[in-house]
Amino acid sequence: MSNAFENKVALVTGGSTGIGAAVALELAERGAQVVITGRTEATLRASAARNARIEYLVSDVSKPAEAARAVDHVRSRWDRLDVLVNNAGIAEIVPLEQATTEHVQRILHTNVAGLIETTRLALPLLRAARGAIVNVASTVADQPFANMSVYCASKAAVLALTRSWAQELAADGVRVNAVSPGPIETPLYAPEKLGVPADALEGLGATILGLVPLRRFGRADEVSPVIAFLASPAASYVTGAQYTTGGGMEA
Repeated sequence: MSNAFENKVALVTGGSTGIGAAVALELAERGAQVVITGRTEATLRASAARNARIEYLVSDVSKPAEAARAVDHVRSRWDRLDVLVNNAGIAEIVPLEQATTEHVQRILHTNVAGLIETTRLALPLLRAARGAIVNVASTVADQPFANMSVYCASKAAVLALTRSWAQELAADGVRVNAVSPGPIETPLYAPEKLGVPADALEGLGATILGLVPLRRFGRADEVSPVIAFLASPAASYVTGAQYTTGGGMEA
């Protein structure tokens, strides 16, 4: 699969750090032209600098106009899209009694509505290329954690969307699959991202590791090859699937 993406174009949302950055590099090293999007230019620039085939665009998927700008950029630049990796997402630890309307909207606008809007807008290009969509879900969609109900629900929605779209788009030759990472060492697990003190996060990390048979957090570069496989011709008969990369955590 070393040159499986030669002359292909990929859009990776949330491509500045973590899994998004790893999969962007994976696809670029295998020949794809890759556009990464995210909200922070500095980290996007650093991610794109790792390979000449990667370029970046500051774009927040939770804002429809910015999602449209990202797809328009791909259209005007290459007029094709072979791979869409819906990776952008946010997680927050918030008990139900503190799950305000703002919290719910913040999670769902990014993790669900932004994914839907990006995919909807990219669909004409993906249909023309008979392309592939890979949605990044999470093991918590099937094994929800306490105090993260909205985030867990958002990832369950991603799985439902994946399975529905796989049926809906099969006749167009567009494959849709999901990858469900378990605990991965990414900035998503930083205290400031999750909204909890560092000591509380350390305790949570120990609890999570107790659920992982391999007894360690995964790395982003252990997830990116799975995403690349699902996006490649090697997975031409795979659609509607959920691939778990969770060190043995069940999904």
